[in-house]
Amino acid sequence: MAPAPAADLGRARQAVLATIAVYGVYGACGLIPGLAAARGLGLVAAFYFLPGWLLRRQPEVQARYQVGPDGPIPRWSWRGAKIAALACLILFPPFVLAFWGFYGEVCAGEMRSISPVLWLEGQTPWAGSLERTIGRLCRGHAGGFWPEALRLPLAWRQWAGLGFFYEVAVGLFAVALAEEVFHRGYLMSAFEERWPAKRRIFGVPFGRAALLSSLLFAVGHLFGMAQSARLATFFPALVFAWLWRRSGSLWAPALFHTASNLLMDLLLASTFRP
Repeated sequence: MAPAPAADLGRARQAVLATIAVYGVYGACGLIPGLAAARGLGLVAAFYFLPGWLLRRQPEVQARYQVGPDGPIPRWSWRGAKIAALACLILFPPFVLAFWGFYGEVCAGEMRSISPVLWLEGQTPWAGSLERTIGRLCRGHAGGFWPEALRLPLAWRQWAGLGFFYEVAVGLFAVALAEEVFHRGYLMSAFEERWPAKRRIFGVPFGRAALLSSLLFAVGHLFGMAQSARLATFFPALVFAWLWRRSGSLWAPALFHTASNLLMDLLLASTFRP
């Protein structure tokens, strides 16, 4: 295989350094009292605007990565929306059943399914954090497989029901789309130029770039909350990466990402007592 062009190597290296810098500054700001809101806004701004600024002299690359050149918000795609909706219909039902089954077991004291994860975590500075998280949740678990009732999250019910629309808007534009622009649009695309995919998964080129960008996405979540459970975001990130390449639009992973977060909020509210 021919070596990657120097420009592609430079963009991949630049993307890694940008990711380290963004999360490094975000983590450092967390050590300063009173900066919680400001550092959150700064992170969202960095996700949206830093890729386009770094590639400001390369408008064709900006367009290919969907981080510009006309602005940080990707052009709307109905194809992306349809693929995101189809992914929700296919993946959400088995995920919900797996979620109920998992917590039905671990909250009953059956931990064999996660014993390798617990052992691995025990070798890290976060030893015990997963057990504490599960224990805190299970104190509100009613037992059994099915939840007691469908309970809407408190945030959704605020302001006479308008809280749901607020959560959707914030979840989409301040969380999901911002993260997808940076991690899939910029980081993964730069990695793909360095390491082109050699395999296909369900007809979509998928390789080292998707794995590495998903790993950095997961590790980045530790800077917001130092719990090993946050590393589980690696797995949905792989789905986001697949949707990005399947649809050709960042709106597909962003919409699916938003829907996934809302579903998790609903499952947590319904499965565990307040």
